[in-house]
Amino acid sequence: MNLNRPHRIFSTIGIILLIFTTFQIRAQREKSIFTPDTVFILQFQVNMSKAVQDGIFRPDSGVVDVVLDHEVPVLRLVPGAGYKYSGSIIAGLDSGVTYHYKYRINDSIWETVTRTATAVEGITSLNDWWNNEVMNSTLFRVNMKYQVESGRFHPESDHMVILGSMNDWQGSTAMQRTDTVNFLYSISYSLDPGSIQEYKFRINSDSSGLELLNKPNRMLRIAEGATEVTNDFDNVNPAKLPMTFNCNMKYFIQAGHFDLASDFLDVAGSFNNWEGQDILFDLLNDSMYTVTLFLDTAFIHGNPLEFKFRINGNWNSAELWGKPNRIYTFHDTTGNNPNVFSCWYDDKNPGILMPPWVYNVGIQGNIIQKQVLTGFYSYENVNGIPEGISLYKWYQSNDSLGTTLIPIDSAWHINYTIDTTDIGKWLVFEVTPVAASGDSAMGLPVRVITPCKAGTVGIEDLGNIIARGYPNPTHRYLEIEALSPLEKIEMYGYNGIRILSLPGINQKRVRIDLSDLPAGLYILKALNRNKESGMMKVVKL
Repeated sequence: MNLNRPHRIFSTIGIILLIFTTFQIRAQREKSIFTPDTVFILQFQVNMSKAVQDGIFRPDSGVVDVVLDHEVPVLRLVPGAGYKYSGSIIAGLDSGVTYHYKYRINDSIWETVTRTATAVEGITSLNDWWNNEVMNSTLFRVNMKYQVESGRFHPESDHMVILGSMNDWQGSTAMQRTDTVNFLYSISYSLDPGSIQEYKFRINSDSSGLELLNKPNRMLRIAEGATEVTNDFDNVNPAKLPMTFNCNMKYFIQAGHFDLASDFLDVAGSFNNWEGQDILFDLLNDSMYTVTLFLDTAFIHGNPLEFKFRINGNWNSAELWGKPNRIYTFHDTTGNNPNVFSCWYDDKNPGILMPPWVYNVGIQGNIIQKQVLTGFYSYENVNGIPEGISLYKWYQSNDSLGTTLIPIDSAWHINYTIDTTDIGKWLVFEVTPVAASGDSAMGLPVRVITPCKAGTVGIEDLGNIIARGYPNPTHRYLEIEALSPLEKIEMYGYNGIRILSLPGINQKRVRIDLSDLPAGLYILKALNRNKESGMMKVVKL
């Protein structure tokens, strides 16, 4: 009998328990690291395409690092598609600290620009180009697989060209075959961002090889940076069906909310990962913007399509704010039953009688005893009915969110003088829009609360370059209107730590996305090129 055997068994069990305990402790630590309240992640991605083109970086043998101050270890980035290198720092960051960082090639070649990133709760994504040198490159692809199968295209003897506004419709050099399975042919152009390009593909130099005969040209709005667009020749692909989106922008154009010279309209939804470059165009110059996409037939058997239209590809200016997404059931097109969705942008149809509404609601004035506060707002009515006698009301609130409202007697005017009973209270301005004609249609009331309590002594409103900022308080975005073009905007927490910096703006009107900021009180500082400044308090809900 081997008396040492139980010893070995218990020793083995002990080792297993030790390992299990170690993993359990480690798991608990990892779990504590990644709880929502304590996550501080900086996520880096740098596009090296321009550095590759300029010969600064060789992706086959070079490496890319990101180097931060505050003794944060150097992070070696991982290569990805399109010469994009990425990586994340998930430990060793201090909340609210602003880190300076630079990208580096092969331990020796440094960027000449200095960047900053502030560690806040959650994930902060940083998408950069090496040295801020953006390469505006558009890659056009055409899928010839189904033309090969039909016998129209012979890859051994035929070649592909693209002709369009990017080459004065003269036809390109032969496109390069980049995929031996799907017969993808590609060519790249450096085009001006924001320009509109029209084009078609052609087999060989014979006009009979031109696609989309007697059909409109393909149209594309060139985005900044390196982008790709893929089409099927002649739009032939058994796995796809057309889906046409029509959006009437007539009212938004007439109301001055959509600038024909600079703005564009896109559609984002479940069929393009809620992003993409699916731009609508006014083909008939009738304010009806349209685009036809070719969607996978798998959508027929899946959930209905969900989507919204956006101005300038920005969710801050998307339609139907706070309302459900648009819904469309994608179906088979047999029997001349096309997939077509049509609407007015934001459902603002002048042909339907609608109540008025107000926006840009705010309060001006110094929140001090005996000072006069003035409510302001913008009135709008889709039917063109002017404003009648709108209703105003002022309230006191015991909290900064206005959850408890105490009506102030006789405070029914747009102006209000702060009384001694208001000291230590937040003040709320409410406006209910009323149209002038007929039945005096009434809209919904909108409220705005002061950024701080009323007091006996306060910081004077700085006569500054900021004309106004709205909505304030805000759940998501803040619109800043300035008296002169702004050079830079910064935001600070009440602890004095800078949490946001937007340099190189050069615009009088700026929209800032604050959705990633936690609720609280902030100070916004703006500067123009003449070093004139302005400040305002911002409440993030």
